[in-house]
Amino acid sequence: CRSRRVLVDSQATRADLMQIVHTPPTKIDVVYPGIDPDLQPVTDPTLIAETSRRYGITPPYLLYIGTIQPRKNLVRLVKAFSAAEVDQQLVLAGKMGWLSRPTREAINDLPLNVQKRIILPGFVPDADKAALLSGATALLFPSLHEGFGFPLLEAQVCATAVLTATTSSLPEVAGSGALLVDPLDTGAIADGIRRLTTDDDLRRQLIAAGRHNVKRFTWETAASQTLTALLAAAQ
Repeated sequence: CRSRRVLVDSQATRADLMQIVHTPPTKIDVVYPGIDPDLQPVTDPTLIAETSRRYGITPPYLLYIGTIQPRKNLVRLVKAFSAAEVDQQLVLAGKMGWLSRPTREAINDLPLNVQKRIILPGFVPDADKAALLSGATALLFPSLHEGFGFPLLEAQVCATAVLTATTSSLPEVAGSGALLVDPLDTGAIADGIRRLTTDDDLRRQLIAAGRHNVKRFTWETAASQTLTALLAAAQ
């Protein structure tokens, strides 16, 4: 590695670089990105209802936001949703990506009454994201691997409870503002879904912790840390 400094967005990515490409740890700086300061929770119930209706969503609903691809662990998620037997919709919001077919097939293999409650609205523009997040019972994001994980922070900004995985950068980014589950254990994901849909106190605790957690991620801090790293590289 000929670079003087390497900037990464999480401790998990730092560990990956050290293990996979043998980058010396003294050359790596972790600089967390910031969250969009324009993203704010939507408190107007009419706007939330109108946005949901445009995407064919009927509250209450659980939300996933991201590309439909294997790394996101959506086959296990839809199976866990079926096993959880909760009276909510599951919204998988995102464009179809690499190898999305297994996810669609997994949905088609579910009982018809469950299939009808899984909504695939496609890509959601930033203008609608806050309303969909604010109206959701919880964000479900049990991804197998993430270098960072912006949807976690976006949900926390919008005062929405989060379920995510115990792997890669996700616990690091979510802090104490998420319910962590083993992403390889469909039963554990299903149990987490049941808890988040039935335990109001748990959701309130996660929302409060999430609001505190997002304060760690600002572009001002990222800029300051980047400048420090660049000055160190120039010496």
